[in-house]
Amino acid sequence: MKKIFEPISLGGLNLKNRILRSATLTDKDSQNGIYLPNHADVCAQLSKNKVACIVSGMICVGTNSSAADFAPRADHRQFPERFKEACDAVHNNGGKFVAQLAHSGANAMVFDVGENPWAPSDILSSMGFDAKEMTLEQIDLVIKDFAKAARICKEAGADAVQLHCAHAYLISQFLSPYYNKRSDEYGGTLEKRARFLFDVYHAVREVVGMDYPIWIKINYDDLIGEDGTCGDDCIWVCKEMEKLGVNAIEISSGLGIDRESRPMQKALEGAMVGHFTEGALKVAEVVDIDVISVGGYRTKEQIENCLNLGKIKAISMSRPFADPKYISGWEE
Repeated sequence: MKKIFEPISLGGLNLKNRILRSATLTDKDSQNGIYLPNHADVCAQLSKNKVACIVSGMICVGTNSSAADFAPRADHRQFPERFKEACDAVHNNGGKFVAQLAHSGANAMVFDVGENPWAPSDILSSMGFDAKEMTLEQIDLVIKDFAKAARICKEAGADAVQLHCAHAYLISQFLSPYYNKRSDEYGGTLEKRARFLFDVYHAVREVVGMDYPIWIKINYDDLIGEDGTCGDDCIWVCKEMEKLGVNAIEISSGLGIDRESRPMQKALEGAMVGHFTEGALKVAEVVDIDVISVGGYRTKEQIENCLNLGKIKAISMSRPFADPKYISGWEE
């Protein structure tokens, strides 16, 4: 029987237990593209209070990638120093730190080039901007930005990187037929829509090396019906990513284009499963790499129940850790 508070190996990392802080970003953590000094203190408090692994809030990789002006940018000249402070704070308290890398695509709100967000295809973004279809040259630039960001984070002390492929960020947009209407090598069939993710992965793997962990976070379901990706699509992508060498998969859901497809849903009191447990269990059954489940977890009993329903390896939470001591009293 799996227990929360037992050491595990997860996605190439040795952790003191099965609890992760999932990627969380607020304007209290960063400003104008760099982390604020208090960010390291927040990470230290989480690690001191039994959180085994912290996934950073979304780190924007480069050109036209930011969804908010406060979001940290890997290409900011002060980023490595501030990021290293957070890594050190976690390591000094026995934890691991994973850098989540992302590009906001159609939902970007900060533009280094031009006046429009970049997207797989022309679309009116949820932020009200006219996002424009990316050229092949722009796609190549963003792929290189992901690789550069991964190198910077690794050199600054990150134990792994996570590619954000969920929640209508750019990789998710390429995967989803809702956003991706292209007719070239990056659009059409699922295999072609997944090519951008595969190319990003290969570029990142080339710079970090074969022994460095790369994780992904991906939607099991876009939650918008036939216009989006579904469980079968996710399973196919996860199997392909396993073949390529990805080390762990965090399963979420939701494209976030309306209330019904929001990834952040209200946790139900007394629930014995999370919002997206079922999808994580299905993926875990068909891959031989570690699967993390996120969404709606609140109690020790609920989490240990889900861990023992199948092959889910670990659980990640976000909002509960507004209190860094949230799980500190759970261990017997």
